[in-house]
Amino acid sequence: MTRIYFTRHGETEWNRQFRFQGNKNSELTEKGILAAELLSSRIEGIELDCIISSPLKRAYHTAEIVRGSKSIDIIKDDGFREINLGDFEGMRYDEIKSKRGETLSEIENDPFNNRYPNGENLFEFYKRVEKSFKDVIENYRNKNTLIVAHGGTIKCIESYIRNFQINNDWMGTVVKNCSLSCIEVDEDNNIKEIFYNDTEHLIGSLALS
Repeated sequence: MTRIYFTRHGETEWNRQFRFQGNKNSELTEKGILAAELLSSRIEGIELDCIISSPLKRAYHTAEIVRGSKSIDIIKDDGFREINLGDFEGMRYDEIKSKRGETLSEIENDPFNNRYPNGENLFEFYKRVEKSFKDVIENYRNKNTLIVAHGGTIKCIESYIRNFQINNDWMGTVVKNCSLSCIEVDEDNNIKEIFYNDTEHLIGSLALS
């Protein structure tokens, strides 16, 4: 049986400031670091063969913390990067609406076919994530892996495992930072969801406030 866990990186400064991050980066906050440490404690007793991380710093830093004392590799996978938001990266929603309102409206109405300026559209993003996720299933057959990625990336994974099409409000329904999800995949590639967006390890801590 193949078991795949996945989590979203810890909270960042730009998360707190409500800025679009995409492929740019901002540092983890103290809250984000604490959440990663709590997740590390939660998975301490879980046997993992490796961690597969987005190469973006906020995800890779989270992966390093979550690894804890485990003697396993962290493997970077470019396919698990967040969606490329192009010119919108680093900007707040209100700034984008004020400066590029018409372009933003076109994207929001049809994110599958309209690219972010100098970035990706949702269809391109989904296909990229889907390919990397399928590769993990094939390349780590009968192993236990943890994917550390981003809200949008995990939304694409959710769409794949639950067999639904992402809607236009996909950004508003992503998993919580440092939540934990888990699936099992059998030899015929049938997927069984064990749990999703679980935050039990964060309850009662400042990381969930």
